[in-house]
Amino acid sequence: MVIAETGLQQPRKGAVERVFGFFLRILALYALISGLVYWAGLTGIAGDGAWRFDLLALPVRIVFTTLAVLMPAAALGLWLTTRWGVVLWVLAATAEIGAYMFLSDIFSERAGIASINMIGLVVLILMAGATLIERRAARLAAH
Repeated sequence: MVIAETGLQQPRKGAVERVFGFFLRILALYALISGLVYWAGLTGIAGDGAWRFDLLALPVRIVFTTLAVLMPAAALGLWLTTRWGVVLWVLAATAEIGAYMFLSDIFSERAGIASINMIGLVVLILMAGATLIERRAARLAAH
């Protein structure tokens, strides 16, 4: 490992940061399952073929295809606890919330999925804030 060879030590992660990493991995599993469900629907495997790509209205095609691509990519980034994974998931979650809550005349109403995403966004913001506070406190304690 490069860090061991150069003599640099990685900063120790605090308890909040470890819990945040665990939360991101749980979110990654959710995003992966969600992405697989979209792919299964678009290919006709799930939903008795009712979600098949060629049978969907254009706005639904665009959103479902976008989510089918974004969710697995976000899952990878979240599992690796990267910033781009968080950004992709926030974009996908926002698209799902918008589609299922505000465009329910085009999309079937799925308040459960929208609620899970809203809870996830709130927890993500709170955990990120707590992580920043913990890092700042550790930095102040080191000086």
